[in-house]
Amino acid sequence: MELLPGSQAELGMWIAVSIVLYALVTNLAWRTRTEWTGWPGRAMARLVRWRYAPWMGEILRLLYYVGLPYTVIVFRRVGQPAYMGIPPLEGNALTIGEAILQLLGLAHPDEAWQILWPALGLTAGALALTALLCWWYTRSLRALPPVTVPITNAGPISWWIAFREAAYLQMHWAFYRSGTILLAENFYSGTALSLVLICLEWALNPAWRTDLRQPSRAEARLSRLGLALITALLFYYTRNLWLGILVHWVLHLTYARLLRICRQTHPGQTVPSSPTAP
Repeated sequence: MELLPGSQAELGMWIAVSIVLYALVTNLAWRTRTEWTGWPGRAMARLVRWRYAPWMGEILRLLYYVGLPYTVIVFRRVGQPAYMGIPPLEGNALTIGEAILQLLGLAHPDEAWQILWPALGLTAGALALTALLCWWYTRSLRALPPVTVPITNAGPISWWIAFREAAYLQMHWAFYRSGTILLAENFYSGTALSLVLICLEWALNPAWRTDLRQPSRAEARLSRLGLALITALLFYYTRNLWLGILVHWVLHLTYARLLRICRQTHPGQTVPSSPTAP
């Protein structure tokens, strides 16, 4: 896809807008958890109690995580879909299976193995590391008295919700990565710079800053950081967004399941879970 003049500056502007929107929404959400006097507090309280607020929230999240990158990269032709890991479809009248194989980069057997080996290797290594960390976590809990072990009250996660969140986050991170790759004109440097942008965005979220200071809640934030690192490395080797979504989804479900099993092995003092940040 041919780039329009001034694409670097415009893409940088849209990424800055995305970060500002994230900071604004997360800080407003944080204020609703505390006493907010005056008409802003009353207005936010009424908005939160509105019967359609959950639906409206999900629509806005879809527009932010998927709609914004798609509009900027595809409609406005700012940036390159390939820098987000979206390969072009080749041929006409493709079947669903052929389209899926092309999107995953598996349509050509010779090229498929160049993508599958890094994906399988990184996934296997991440799963092994996850199991090792959960085993270490269980041993740490057994060394503490039951009443001193804070356990976040989290139920089983739905596979659909896990897939949705994986798609949202990977699309969002790929949007930032496309801008840094375009700026650096190098996949390695651009991928590394995108992690800096992601961490900067998280640093602007007061819920992140608070949770990282509380051991009972820090693991959820640190696990997301781990997913960002693993999928960034996966993208560098495969240049494929869709594989990143699948690997993110599998690792998220596996980690959540193993962590629940580990927590059930040692009774502790339950603490409320931290609300999901945008």
